[in-house]
Amino acid sequence: MFSFHDKEFEQAYDQEVNEINAQLDKEIVFAMIGDVNAGKSSTINMLMGDEVAKVGAQPGETSLIEKYAYTDKIIFADTPGLDDINQINSAETMKFYKEADVILFFLNAAGTVFSEGERKTFEEVRKINRNIIFVLNKIDAAEDIPGLVKYIQDHTNYRYKVTPISSKTGENMEMLRGAILDILKEKKKISFSLNT
Repeated sequence: MFSFHDKEFEQAYDQEVNEINAQLDKEIVFAMIGDVNAGKSSTINMLMGDEVAKVGAQPGETSLIEKYAYTDKIIFADTPGLDDINQINSAETMKFYKEADVILFFLNAAGTVFSEGERKTFEEVRKINRNIIFVLNKIDAAEDIPGLVKYIQDHTNYRYKVTPISSKTGENMEMLRGAILDILKEKKKISFSLNT
């Protein structure tokens, strides 16, 4: 349930996003990348304010790369899990991240945070795309969130934003929207400087 403060934030966020959208000269694609059941699809639904992405209890609900237009130039892309039983699905994700402008790298706060496999994937992604926001999802089912955030920061030399959220309860979604807005502002500056 949104409080008055949340509604005010939503309106200000939407207004700012629309202004940035109008000034961008090309699409900005945000790719949701992470293991199966990390909450990528449900986060897209939260960000979009609608049930657009298919969510299920079974692992591997997302088997194709699905793009959702937030505005005409700001796109959220849902991807299959990196540890999908169907290797082809994971391979599609690993090909797609190279096309994305920004990576939202999902980690499961209720699981093994920043596992060996996730670190390897992160190192591979980071070589091609340094626009990464870590999304530490499922904080509603975990303890010591500050400790988990610090653990991720320690292992990434404090170079990337770590945003702890719950795509189930909506907790800290403003924080994630703020991180997305910061990147959009940076992209707008780059876009503006290229056009002047």
